[in-house]
Amino acid sequence: MSAFIGPIHYWLYGKIRLVKEREDFIFAKAVEMCGDTAEELREQVWQTYGEPLPDADLGELLDHDNIHGWLQRQINIVETREAAFIKELLDTCDGGAVALVEQAFREHGKLTGEGARAQGKYDVATAPGIYKALNDYYLNGMPCDPADTVVASQADGIVWDFAVCLQTPNWRRAEIPEKTMSGFYQAWREGFVAGINPAFAYRQTAHNRPTMRVVTRGEIYRN
Repeated sequence: MSAFIGPIHYWLYGKIRLVKEREDFIFAKAVEMCGDTAEELREQVWQTYGEPLPDADLGELLDHDNIHGWLQRQINIVETREAAFIKELLDTCDGGAVALVEQAFREHGKLTGEGARAQGKYDVATAPGIYKALNDYYLNGMPCDPADTVVASQADGIVWDFAVCLQTPNWRRAEIPEKTMSGFYQAWREGFVAGINPAFAYRQTAHNRPTMRVVTRGEIYRN
């Protein structure tokens, strides 16, 4: 890959940083519930998976001789570190941790959706416009990774399938159940759509596509 830092690299870097911001958001909520224990858990996770990237321009951080490899590594680190911190919270804090993390994902998604709407560059009055915004914020692998397959699209609704969950290897690395993390991510997407335009909603179902295994189906639809 060329050493030229193009808009797509900054686009992906922004999505990586958004996961880090969500990790901070979850941590702040965890401190309210677990106190100093949350700080201790985060320190343990950082020792294992590394501290977050500093606040700096992409050009100051990446390996210019291997841009693709550097970005892929940062995706793996940020997703694994977030999942590992969540696992420690669920294992250590009381039974309210699951609800706390789910609510944190939902609230962060809503705030992100509101921020996307404030940008003024998305057609938030249509489902395809909201879907485009979602994909500009939601970290879902590298641009060259398998993409969603849109199966229906109109102004009031868009439906897509994603047969591969690109986050799964990182969740497994953190040793947290995939179903648990998938539920949190679903809450984030629900919050995002509610934040960008409360007239629309997001839902997620399992879909048995002919000749294929069951895939996950996402839908943005007008309430």
